[in-house]
Amino acid sequence: MDEIESLYRLCEAVETAGADIAPTYAEYVQLAFAIATDCGEAGREFFHRLCRVSAKYEREHAERIFSNALTTRHGDVHLGTAFHLAERTGVTLCKEEMMNHRKNAKNAENTPTKNLTHTHVYNKVDNEEPDESEELQDGSEPNQPLPSFTEADWPKILLLIMSYATSPTQRDVMLLGALTAIGASMERYVRCPYAGKLQSPCLQSFIVAPSASGKGILSFIRLLVEPIHDELRQQVAEKVKAYKKEKAAYDVMGKERCKVEAPQMPKNKMFLISGNNTGTGILQNIMDANGTGLICETEADTISAAIGSEYGHWSDTLRKAFDHDRLSYNRRTDQEYREVKKSYLSVLLSGTPAQVKPLIPSTENGLFSRQLFYYMHGIWTWINQFESGETDLEAVFTDIGLEWKKQLDLMKAHGLHTLRLTDEQKQEFNALFADLFFRSGLANDNEMSSSIA
Repeated sequence: MDEIESLYRLCEAVETAGADIAPTYAEYVQLAFAIATDCGEAGREFFHRLCRVSAKYEREHAERIFSNALTTRHGDVHLGTAFHLAERTGVTLCKEEMMNHRKNAKNAENTPTKNLTHTHVYNKVDNEEPDESEELQDGSEPNQPLPSFTEADWPKILLLIMSYATSPTQRDVMLLGALTAIGASMERYVRCPYAGKLQSPCLQSFIVAPSASGKGILSFIRLLVEPIHDELRQQVAEKVKAYKKEKAAYDVMGKERCKVEAPQMPKNKMFLISGNNTGTGILQNIMDANGTGLICETEADTISAAIGSEYGHWSDTLRKAFDHDRLSYNRRTDQEYREVKKSYLSVLLSGTPAQVKPLIPSTENGLFSRQLFYYMHGIWTWINQFESGETDLEAVFTDIGLEWKKQLDLMKAHGLHTLRLTDEQKQEFNALFADLFFRSGLANDNEMSSSIA
């Protein structure tokens, strides 16, 4: 059965059921690519028939979406995606036909794509900054924005942090940033059994956005954990001062020095670890802090340049830390060997699409599957820069950070906290990711499987 006849039968089934098979913008764009790839211009009216069931349908908008899909075709999105979207709403054709289309989707061109893709195929970053959405090529403002997180009953501190965002995407970015920073500060003290091991909330998040899109608000997220960092640095300064006094007294002891132990330089503890670091330097920072820390850089090329330098090459450290693996290094010069049994490093980065590829050259790079990517679209209109009035956001977030540190100290005083999902939550979790895994296979073949896992 050819593609057009299959699409015709799908349209009849969808219209009969009155099913909205593409209720979100993500699925809307996927449907356009699926039909455009396998049916070309002949599929345009069928795309309209499948979309107009929705109350949100606008013919001109649908025209632009489909025309753009024809121009910028994704060879890895085939008609099987349309059948899967229909199946999700309860609309199915005969089993044999469904299997044929799934097979076609799986046997898509096995050519590596140039773009690093998110789970939704329409969100892409490349070594050049793309258009802000798939429908902006004609210069018009989009009728529907990229999807953002739905409202939820988040803990009070997270709701407070997100309240200072000026747009839905900024709200998303502040939520992800806060979860990464606050999760980093909880490190080994909070864990959850997952895949046979205890996993702590140590994320590696990458906010990808064009210039001047508002991602700079992440600098306030850093302030949430600076009180933790500042306390450690103050402790180090006091210990170094005491060490210098002890060392000076030791040096003037003369022959009596053999009777006492030489004073030891205190560990250079910190919580916020610089991304501008050497391979050994980053390991020393992590080990001095007993395996913990947060790398927070608002320009991803800071890390790209460091990893690519002569004394860099610590991409493997990031990969190991994601799984709380053991870290170690050995120096032949002074026979120094150091290790930490468990690592709890978190990473929060932001950068333009052009800054992604130097750090993560391809989907085969291990960092790709470990990073949590969020694409933040560019701005379409001028944003009022005085909306916050006279509010000093740096002072606000510093106060939030101080309050969080009090709660964190109290939590650590009570020891380890192990969280467990209920049986119902486990079922919901498995159902969600099994479905996502299947959808990703239709859209991207196996390219995104490791990221979902």
